[in-house]
Amino acid sequence: MNKRIGGVLAALALAAAAALPAAAPAAAAAWTLRWSPDPADDTVAEAFEGIEDDRSDSHPGVTHIYVSGGAYRFDMHTQDRDGDDRQRNEVKGMRTGSSSYLKILENETWRISYQMYIPTSLDATSSFTHIAQMKVPGSGAPLYTMSLPISGGTPKINVRYWDEAEQTHEVGNTNLEPIQGKWVDTTFEFKASDSGYLRWTLKDGSTTLVDKRLDNTDLWRGDDEYLRPKWGIYRSINSSGLQNTYLLVRNLQAYQLTGGGSTDPSAYEAEQGSFSGTARTASCSGCSGGTKVGWIGGGSGNAVTLNVQSSAAGARQLTVHGLVSGTRSFQVSVNGGAAQTVSLTGTDWNTPVSKTVSVQLGAGANSVRFFNDGASAPDLDRVTIQ
Repeated sequence: MNKRIGGVLAALALAAAAALPAAAPAAAAAWTLRWSPDPADDTVAEAFEGIEDDRSDSHPGVTHIYVSGGAYRFDMHTQDRDGDDRQRNEVKGMRTGSSSYLKILENETWRISYQMYIPTSLDATSSFTHIAQMKVPGSGAPLYTMSLPISGGTPKINVRYWDEAEQTHEVGNTNLEPIQGKWVDTTFEFKASDSGYLRWTLKDGSTTLVDKRLDNTDLWRGDDEYLRPKWGIYRSINSSGLQNTYLLVRNLQAYQLTGGGSTDPSAYEAEQGSFSGTARTASCSGCSGGTKVGWIGGGSGNAVTLNVQSSAAGARQLTVHGLVSGTRSFQVSVNGGAAQTVSLTGTDWNTPVSKTVSVQLGAGANSVRFFNDGASAPDLDRVTIQ
């Protein structure tokens, strides 16, 4: 009798479960724009959480940080001081309202991109000159810095990760002089985790100068309240030849990786790749980052190459997200190997479609090239790796 009742109850439970609506699948991870100040509309005080403009009042009556020509400008004069041996005119944090600002929290993944203009008067120094940092509120060493050092007698721009013991580890570098006096694009992508990663890209137009990633970085120090970026000029006076100078930044954007899917960012935006030939970026309201890469294919060398990471060698699933009206094809080559054809069919140039293929990746960094020497290819939004 008890067995019969138990069986009836079990059947009723199964029926009730079957009647429940299926759980909605987790949303795919995507880059969500969280901050994008416009110098035409947002003053320095409206764009940033805090302002450090001549804190020591060493140059009274002078504003060093202000909007100029569609950009945020940071002036530095040789007489400016922030203590006995250094200078500092910086902003910090990302303001979203009169009393609100963004906090980068533990295990969050962010991408911060902007354009900067480094004049020839802002030169590399034998002691420290930082033009961007990631820090926690209060004092203490940064988590990473963008700096202008002299290395082996050559002016450089580099990014370094600072570990908890305040030992530095270079992410990447390139020569400074070729990028002075022009607008260049730079991006930091990172995970605020005890075992995170830091990726830095620097581009001069369509030419990628640096695209380096450092894994297993401790970008969360346990007792951190939150992280916040800094921009401006922070330099030692213990270098010869310092000049009155300035720094410009514009098109600041901060994206957070959001969604119910994996927070391991296996997505790579096309605009973060290296371009050759006619390939170039274009705006795209339907694309994940608001930007796509078009004019791929239709001739030799019109290509975009992405640097993707794999924790181990082996077969992985590469999903290509592209845009096309009709049907076009990419040729896709991994690490210089034989190309495979990836065809996409779509209805317009603003709605991404996708196709998944199997690729063989090596452990660590891999070069994935999208091209079509014989015909025009689709536009490329992004790729994901699983």
